[in-house]
Amino acid sequence: MTGMFDDPLALSDVAVTVPSGDPAAAAAVYTAMIGEPESGTTRWQAGNGSLTVVPASADDDAPRVRFQAHDANAAQKLLTRRGLRPDEVRAVGVTAAAGARSGARVLDHVVFTAPSVDAGIALFGGRLGLNLRLVREFGPVSQLFFRTPSVVVEVLAGAENPGIALWGLAWHSDDLDAEHDRLVRAGLALSEIRAGRKPGTRVTTVREPALGVPTILIEQQPRPR
Repeated sequence: MTGMFDDPLALSDVAVTVPSGDPAAAAAVYTAMIGEPESGTTRWQAGNGSLTVVPASADDDAPRVRFQAHDANAAQKLLTRRGLRPDEVRAVGVTAAAGARSGARVLDHVVFTAPSVDAGIALFGGRLGLNLRLVREFGPVSQLFFRTPSVVVEVLAGAENPGIALWGLAWHSDDLDAEHDRLVRAGLALSEIRAGRKPGTRVTTVREPALGVPTILIEQQPRPR
């Protein structure tokens, strides 16, 4: 009986939209960092989704993520039944196609904020149905790690966060030293390479406000045998 038990919220890739007050400047930085966008657009394909820069406006000034669902209409109806309206939490939603391209740069993870652990689990685990894999405590802030088949979703939960928002992006790097040198030579401002919070990772922060969202590059170091 095919289709009877299909889950419309079997979410996978992510389509990220970043509003910018200076789309040309944002496009220049993203091109240096990721590569050329799709012809005639300000959309960059990733191996597990896409990133699009749009002009910011008073009604559209915050970045957002749309998760790919195999049946976006059914997924949206289910989310509505679960009480998630597009005008209530604008930072997340669903799409029929996230625009991924095989072999393109990969988003290692996307980072959201939430006002509490309960709020984060209720939205990402309960309403969106993502797989909660790990919870870490760092003083007043908790890190929640969810997974889709293709991307990690990190949620920073703490009382200082007024609501659900897309806080940052982490792009995977195969060779962080070489990439750091390349981007610095291209004129981008980057932090020094440092150990990441996750054991076995190294990261650098891309200090370019034009990106529109806090951004790091992350390298997963091979585990010792």
